[in-house]
Amino acid sequence: MTSDPITDFLIQIGINTTSGVIHDILNRFRFRNNPTTDDLREDIISSLNLQGMEIKADKIIEFLAQNGNITITGTDLSANESINMFSAKNTSLSFGDDSTSKTETTAVNAKGDSQIVAKGGAGWKQNKDGSISFYT
Repeated sequence: MTSDPITDFLIQIGINTTSGVIHDILNRFRFRNNPTTDDLREDIISSLNLQGMEIKADKIIEFLAQNGNITITGTDLSANESINMFSAKNTSLSFGDDSTSKTETTAVNAKGDSQIVAKGGAGWKQNKDGSISFYT
């Protein structure tokens, strides 16, 4: 069995997903003159688009669009305690297009082309007690 060097690298730096966007970024990154780790981090952060994924956590999933926008489409999120999604001052976080966000006590289903968008520090949290909190 052969090993994929990109997948091996992602696992080494703590990214356990091999989404197409990250592979594309790493392939482009290889052809830069004198690239740095900061350049790679900036490319990955500014281009986060989760599409058609299944993300599970034992306790908490948290997305913070701090240095770039995050778009979540056609993706299933599942955590036992809570799921938190927030934007920062100059970013946005979009969740929708047939995505689900489910905890043991609550679920958010964005069917069809519906979306929930947080901008400029806004966000929402599916709480352990089953409530959903919105922040602006």
